[in-house]
Amino acid sequence: MLKIYCPMCREIFQEKDFVLLDFINTITHVSCYTGSYELIHDKGTFRELVEKYTFLQSFCIKDKDYFT
Repeated sequence: MLKIYCPMCREIFQEKDFVLLDFINTITHVSCYTGSYELIHDKGTFRELVEKYTFLQSFCIKDKDYFT
């Protein structure tokens, strides 16, 4: 099972972290993001985005304990 890290701060995303999903499907903490907000596709907590996007589920949902 893979843990997903923020590309800026290198911290593992926690379920309640507020994150942004950009146009190339990169997830970044809101507080770490330095790009143009015009490039943001979606925002929310990490858990919300994992539940919404199937491409993220393939990395996280395999392990039921991902968010523990």
